[in-house]
Amino acid sequence: MYQVGLMESDKHIQYFWRALESFSQDELRRFVKFACNQERIPMGQPCRASADLHIPPFPMKIAPPDGKGPPDNRFIRAETCMFMIKLPQYSSQHIMAERLRYAIHCREDPLSG
Repeated sequence: MYQVGLMESDKHIQYFWRALESFSQDELRRFVKFACNQERIPMGQPCRASADLHIPPFPMKIAPPDGKGPPDNRFIRAETCMFMIKLPQYSSQHIMAERLRYAIHCREDPLSG
C-alpha cells in the first residue's frame, strides 16, 4: 500500500488518515471519485483492517509526489488507473485537510483541466 519508503508512522500519512476520518460521507464519496474515478471503491479482495493499522481496500496505493518544490505549495495528485494517491509531505493537519478538500472539489470543475 505505501510506496517508495513511505510508512504508516510518517507524520503526513497520519495527517492523511485523520483528514479522511473527519470527512463527511459526501466528501468521502468525492475522494473515491478523485482517487480512482469510480463511484464506489474497487474491491479486489476483502479489506483486512485492524484497530491500529489503516489498510485501505485493495488496491489503493499512497506514493510520494513527482517533482520538487516546497511540500506545502504542492497539490495532491491521483493516478486513477492505478488507484494511487501522490501525497506531498505537508507540514500540518490543517494543510493536509485543506489540500484534500481542494483536490476532491476541483475534480468536478471542468476548468481545472
